[in-house]
Amino acid sequence: MAVNGQQTNSATIGLPGVVHFTEKDFEAGVQNWMITQDSLGVIYFANTEGLLTYNGNDWHLFPLPNKTLVRSLVIGNRGRVFTGGQDEIGYYFPGADGMLAYHSLKDYLPKSQQSFADVWNAGITGGRVYFRCTDRIIAIDTALEKRKSVVYPAPSEWIYMACVGQGVIAQDRKQGLLMYRQGKWKVLVPTAFNNQVITAILPAPSGGYLITTLKHGIYYLQGTNLKPIALPPAIAAAHIYAATSIKGSEQDFAFGTTSAGVYIIHLTAENINNTNKEPRDKPYSASDITTLNINQHYPIATVTRHFNSDSRLQNNNVLSLFVDQEQNLWLGLDKGIDLVDYNSFIQTISPVYNTPSACYTALIYKDQLVIGTSDGLYKAPLSLPISSDLSFSRGHFTKVGGSSGQVWGLYSTGDHLLMGHNEGLFQADGDQVRPVYKQEGVWLFQAVPGASKKSGPWITGNYAGMELLKDSMGRIVDAGRVPGSPFESLRFMAMDTTHHIIFASHPYRGVYGLQMTPDMKKVVSVRLYTQKDGLPGTLNNYVYTLGDDIVFCTDDGLYKYDTERDRFFPDTTYAKVFSHMSIRLVKQDARGRIWFVSHKKLGVVLPGKGIRYFPEVTGKLISGFEFILPVNDKNIFVGSNDGLIHINIDKYQAGQAMVQLLLTKVTAIASHKDSTLFNGYFSMDDQVVKNQPEDMIRRLPARYNSFHFAFTATSYRPPREFEYSFQLVGFDNGWSAWSAKKEKDYTNLPYGSYTFMVKARDRFGMDSKVMHYQIVILPHWYQTTLAFLVYTLLFFAALIYGRHLLLKKFEAQRVKFEKEEQKLRYLHQLEIEHSEREIIQLQKEKLEAEVAFKNQELASTTMHLFKRGKLLSKLKEELTGAIKKLPDNQRHADFAKLVKMLTEAEKQDADWEQFAIHFDEVHNNFLANMKAAYPELTSADLKICAYIKMNLSSKEMAQLLNISLKGVEVARYRLRKKLGIPSAQTSLYDFLTQASGEPIGERGQGSGDHQLDLDV
Repeated sequence: MAVNGQQTNSATIGLPGVVHFTEKDFEAGVQNWMITQDSLGVIYFANTEGLLTYNGNDWHLFPLPNKTLVRSLVIGNRGRVFTGGQDEIGYYFPGADGMLAYHSLKDYLPKSQQSFADVWNAGITGGRVYFRCTDRIIAIDTALEKRKSVVYPAPSEWIYMACVGQGVIAQDRKQGLLMYRQGKWKVLVPTAFNNQVITAILPAPSGGYLITTLKHGIYYLQGTNLKPIALPPAIAAAHIYAATSIKGSEQDFAFGTTSAGVYIIHLTAENINNTNKEPRDKPYSASDITTLNINQHYPIATVTRHFNSDSRLQNNNVLSLFVDQEQNLWLGLDKGIDLVDYNSFIQTISPVYNTPSACYTALIYKDQLVIGTSDGLYKAPLSLPISSDLSFSRGHFTKVGGSSGQVWGLYSTGDHLLMGHNEGLFQADGDQVRPVYKQEGVWLFQAVPGASKKSGPWITGNYAGMELLKDSMGRIVDAGRVPGSPFESLRFMAMDTTHHIIFASHPYRGVYGLQMTPDMKKVVSVRLYTQKDGLPGTLNNYVYTLGDDIVFCTDDGLYKYDTERDRFFPDTTYAKVFSHMSIRLVKQDARGRIWFVSHKKLGVVLPGKGIRYFPEVTGKLISGFEFILPVNDKNIFVGSNDGLIHINIDKYQAGQAMVQLLLTKVTAIASHKDSTLFNGYFSMDDQVVKNQPEDMIRRLPARYNSFHFAFTATSYRPPREFEYSFQLVGFDNGWSAWSAKKEKDYTNLPYGSYTFMVKARDRFGMDSKVMHYQIVILPHWYQTTLAFLVYTLLFFAALIYGRHLLLKKFEAQRVKFEKEEQKLRYLHQLEIEHSEREIIQLQKEKLEAEVAFKNQELASTTMHLFKRGKLLSKLKEELTGAIKKLPDNQRHADFAKLVKMLTEAEKQDADWEQFAIHFDEVHNNFLANMKAAYPELTSADLKICAYIKMNLSSKEMAQLLNISLKGVEVARYRLRKKLGIPSAQTSLYDFLTQASGEPIGERGQGSGDHQLDLDV
């Protein structure tokens, strides 16, 4: 049914970003018949080659056992993904390794019901899953505890089925719309929708249901009453094949058509209820529709947005629609998949669809959005107030006549719109531009300080300096060149009204300081400031106004001019924010936020939050011609190479949601074969869970000691810029640095228990919850407890055996050491004895030397005594002879006395006593010992013994003893008898020598020194 509604400009001027996925991306069939999402954030597609999944990083295809297409799918509250294909129904559920595995439910059916064609719809309600074929609806308990099913044959032919609320609504070709509730089917609207095809049944704002049909428009169902909803004919003519509600709004719906893309419809309860026409029990026929007065009798659905191939869809044939948790709109197309960033805070405004052009400037002028592009000037009326998000304004752009070419700047005086163009200055109030002057291209406009913005005069910066403008009877006219203006291209100007200076920057010459007259209409002097005047460089200097301050954007941050010192210095106010940054443009909005461009990136300084960049815009800005127009919080316009970019900063700040993280794969790496441990899904008690249960902790052989972890954030809004941080508890010392890397490898881990933890954060700084995955590496057989027990027993056995060996070795060493010790002792004793002998020998030699010396002395003394005795004897003889020759009278008594004295001297033994002392010293008390041993020896005997010991001859002894030789022999004889020498063969000398070496007490005699009797 098509209701001829009021034709409006249905398209919004702002278009969201669109991400294309082709069959080369997902490597599956080109058509996708249904789309849904699970609690983990994974997107599922009913694909012509099976179940297709996407987690934001990886695509996976899971074919059905019979390799047919999947027509329908629905996810149960336990995480089972129920699917319907051709002659196949079943569900996918993760196995022990986290990989989805298919489980057929055909054996739940009676044998007679196990053959069927395509399963077109699937839904869950009341604890049962329903599958629709054209000839039957199959119901199976979702708990799957009882292997049985209920089959509901079609009264004629089941055309459509949907599970809504606690019931099931199905369309039969003949009976119309039926609802299954409380165990039975009930006709809702008899014979309604005969020969029509319902494509969707959705909850409506007022509590009823919104019903879409393939070729006959949409309806509102309340109880058993139907109301047609007026739509533009173009929508009905395009055939509505799929529909879905927009999450977060009960009043917005997306309709996918077979030939016109997607329409977003806004329908309120007030629209539905404000109608004068009574509802009917069946839809209107085509002939009825042509006679209806839609404006007066029927609720009208407002088309708010329209997406088609002109607005960057891959094609216009939409087979399925789905709005995910982030309000992204997924489109299953006849060929490919598109993701429409429906709820994005960034939209693109292109004056001409499919003809992107660079946008240099924009302005809101008299409820119109005016855009200056590389192809001319475009205007679009605004259907929304300026306080609203103007990207949702519906309308279309028209090109202003005569504006072809590059438009550099726009300026509103209030009554007039001025356009700076490559060909000059134009007034662009209406649909056709009027030239003001065309000598040079014009960059910008500024009112003369103190003058009215509405009435002027104004100064323009152009290709050759500055020009004055004025208002002449409602027309802007050229008032001539500013006197003294330099002949330079002046694209950037700022006026210092206090010091009457206009600063004009030149990108590659420096900054001109134009000293003006107080009325600012004439240049007094010109000075060019360069690097030598304090600027960080001569190139890339841009002058702007921030509030009441004039700032200069440079390659080293913001600078200010000091008039007193006539020099430039870094701006301390913004040093913390822009220090050493290359800045091309700064602009301040009404809330004090500073918008800027640096290195082709758009950023904003948020009070208390620092800098936020917009990667969606990076690379799209026009280098050298950057443009920012901050109107209010909902409308920030930015020039780009691909149209005008619209930013809703309110939505940007409100759209920060928790990041959802998914561990997608864990692989154990071994030298001979890798093993996949985990494939993205945890399950416990027959239910998919987000965290790893204890029974899914893998215990791996020791050879699997290297691992590969893959993870991703399941957020699909472009750009998908996330950073990740991870750590392996039990190995790493802490969290890694944030990076965009979505995988991590660990190699050669020792055995033990490890927990891999990973978290993600988005560009807003929002963190996800930490994801955990635990693994246990078992020890090698030689590292097990039993092995260590054996090692312990062997160790103690080795200790015992070792002790035995040591003891045995010690005993052998002891014996050896004892032998060696005895040997050493013996050798030592020998050495001692040898040493002693040597000492004795030395002592003996010494003694012998001493004895020899003493003997020599004794001999000398003896000879002295001998000579003295001889001399005395000679003197006595001579004196006696002389006396005898004297006469008797002359023999004086004195001579007699002298002779007597000589005789007495001969008999004295004083010399002998001295001799005996020396002799005993030499011969170890020989005389004393002899006297002690033989007390009967007389002094004469001892003298004979001494002389014999000295080995003197008998003659020498006779002279010493003053006796004759005979007397010596007699004395020797007597001495032999006293000494008891028995045999004459024994030499008296040998006896005395031997006797001197024996202990004196050997013969039982006393010891000690005896006073020798020296009297003969």
